[in-house]
This record gives sequence, C-alpha cells and structure tokens, in this order.
Amino acid sequence: MEESNESLDDAFKSADFSDKVWMFFTRYARPIRSAGVVICLISCLVLIIMVGRSMCKKSMKAAYWEAIRTNTRERFARKYISNPLGGTIFLELGDEAYQKKEYQQAADYYHHARISLGGNILGGRAAIGEGVALIKSGLRADGEGLLAAVRDEKSYPASIRGQGGYLLAHSLYGSGEFDKAKNMLNQLINGNFSDSWKTEGKTLLQEIEAAQ
Repeated sequence: MEESNESLDDAFKSADFSDKVWMFFTRYARPIRSAGVVICLISCLVLIIMVGRSMCKKSMKAAYWEAIRTNTRERFARKYISNPLGGTIFLELGDEAYQKKEYQQAADYYHHARISLGGNILGGRAAIGEGVALIKSGLRADGEGLLAAVRDEKSYPASIRGQGGYLLAHSLYGSGEFDKAKNMLNQLINGNFSDSWKTEGKTLLQEIEAAQ
C-alpha cells in the first residue's frame, strides 16, 4: 500500500499541470463528492427556507387584504398573533372598542396586542391602553398596577414610561389619593422621563396642590 502511494506521489510530481489536476481529483474523488453533496444539501435547505418565507409573506398579505375586505380582522389577528402585524390589528381593535366605551373588550384587545408586540413603543402603547381600559371597566387596582409596570419598564421609550407614570398619578388623583398622586408626580418630574410628560406632571401637581 505504501509503495503504491509512493509511486502515485512520484507520478504526481513528474506530471504536467493538466495531469496533476486529473490525478488530484482521482485521488480525492470520494471526499470531494461527499463535500459536494453536503454543499448541495445546505444550498437546497437555504433555498427552501427562502422560498417558504416568501410564500408565507405572500399568503399573510393576501389574508390581510381579505380580512379588511370581509371585516374579519379579529380572526386574522388571532391567526397571526405571533407576527407584529397581528399585534397591530389587535391594537387597532382596542382603540375602536375604547372609542365605543366597550372597555372590557378594549382591555382584552390591548392585552393581546401587548403580548404580541413586546417591548417596543407599540407594545408600550398597548399596555397603556390596557391599563386605562381596565380602570374604566372598574378594575382600578389592576389597571394602576399595569400603568406602574409601564412606568418602570426600561425597554419602553421614555415617552411611553412617562405617560404611564402620568396616567397612574391622574388615576390616583381621581380616586382622592392626593398624597400618592403627588408622590408619583414628583417621581415623574425628577426621573428619567420625557420632558413633555414632566411638563404635564408639573401642571397636574399644581392642580392637586390647589385642590387641597
């Protein structure tokens, strides 16, 4: 076996370039074929994934326009709740229910939107909507707890957290809990929140102090 390998090596050294190429592929034909099969399989898998994603996007787009046409947005949102588009539809449905003063229904829609959209500005807006809708539906403790969570959630933008803190203080003020409301507003004014909600907080604080 060793003599055969030595003879092949000697032949390889003395061969011209074209012969060397042929001898190289002859010697390593099996590993080259194996590597080629692996590369083809990986390429096919990537292609299948890309085509599948493209088809899913087209299917979801068609389903969305069909839901708009047939007024079946809620069904669409529930089917695609793991996709931001489903969460956005739930947010729209929550706004519409809130405008109709259907606060329990609005809270449910906002809840689904919050879960779907996660820790971004739209998810924060959904959380605020859910908190306010819960308060309006008579579940004040639950709603205020959610607004407090929004205020403290670092993944939300400062404007969303500031709005959550302001609405929490406003709810406490409306319930006659003046000291708690003032404490929340002082935290808002002196905390890391957007300037616009700090200004709103100062105005509400002055109103509470004037009412006492």
